[in-house]
Amino acid sequence: MPLVIRAWLFLSTILAPLIHFCAKWMHLRQGIAPLRFQERMGQATADRGDGRWVWVHAASLGEVSQTRDLINSLIEEHGFNVLVTTFSGSGAVWVARELPKAVHQFVPLDTPVAVDRFLKTWRPELGVFIEGDIWPRLVLTAARHNVPLALLNARPSKSRDKRPAVFAALLSQFRAITCKSEQVAADIARLGIAQQQVHVFGDLRACALPPSVDSEAVSTLSDQIANRPVWIAASTHADDEEAVAQACKIVFAAVPECLLIWAPRHPDRAPAILERLDGLATRQRSNSEAITPETQVYLADTLGELGSIYSCSKVVFLGGSFGDEGGHNPYEPACFGCFLLTGPKVRNHVDGFNALAAAGASAEVADGTALAALVIDLLNTNDAGSRGEKGRALVAASGDASAKTIVLLRDLLKA
Repeated sequence: MPLVIRAWLFLSTILAPLIHFCAKWMHLRQGIAPLRFQERMGQATADRGDGRWVWVHAASLGEVSQTRDLINSLIEEHGFNVLVTTFSGSGAVWVARELPKAVHQFVPLDTPVAVDRFLKTWRPELGVFIEGDIWPRLVLTAARHNVPLALLNARPSKSRDKRPAVFAALLSQFRAITCKSEQVAADIARLGIAQQQVHVFGDLRACALPPSVDSEAVSTLSDQIANRPVWIAASTHADDEEAVAQACKIVFAAVPECLLIWAPRHPDRAPAILERLDGLATRQRSNSEAITPETQVYLADTLGELGSIYSCSKVVFLGGSFGDEGGHNPYEPACFGCFLLTGPKVRNHVDGFNALAAAGASAEVADGTALAALVIDLLNTNDAGSRGEKGRALVAASGDASAKTIVLLRDLLKA
């Protein structure tokens, strides 16, 4: 066992009270119901009941949103109960809305009491991790309890490259690992993982259903926008905001009649964004404010509405690509025929962006000035729609990663 893992297991034992205290502070800071913190301590707030349980763990919204087809198939076609754990509150909200037949709990903290209590309570027959978020004690204890584990849609990872011994020890506990690409599979094989454990099924995110669309909301937004040229900044984080705000002002100077719809990844970034937009006519969706002819920026600071937002324009800048987030799922806006603009830091989705770029459906920008130049060109030439359709076609032809994954999980359950 690598020293790093042994050190973590030791420190997370003796420092467990401190970890629990800090985690509770973070839990409350997210605005999540205090009662649900006991889930992070491994205590169930939902009735397990009888039947066979599959446990699916996804860190947050981006990871869990690609599991909808897979989880619905396990429940409706194969008769399993499904427990979904996430770390983030946004993931919890998505599960409650999109997977009403599944049970959601927050993932237990990686401390002895929380992990042991969680596994003894739920007794899953299979544990499925989406892309990553592999906690050492959680994985090792599940394997020790003879819970077969699968890692789905493994992606490129700097952490895996920096600490190969650590990830070799953890990934060896998984009976099956599916990868987005041959390159990821080769990276994992170099860790010494047995070839028969590693599968290349393609990107599971490309097979996921697109975000839901509220047709009434789209109709209302379309009426308010009228014939104005529109571009979207979606799923932005703090490190994206300077570039988007800079681009916004340059675009308005060139195309004064245009509208920017800005949908931050986390709605609580709204005050910081409004500061950057000082002097621009801005309306806020969270306040139920309508778009007027004078509105320059419409701040869509709500959750669960990206599908409706993507329906309003064919020009989309996708955030998480100027900071350390590693980018966001490019297939979601591509499903709507949107042409994608992205910053340079998309390590978590590099295969998807490369495929879309090769199809002529996306482009990378280095900074806010470059972003503005491309947006102006796309709005003036009005060819984003035809270029975006190439991305939609790519997604439609992405294959059957989801179906192959279901077969793999079913075989693990049989075994």
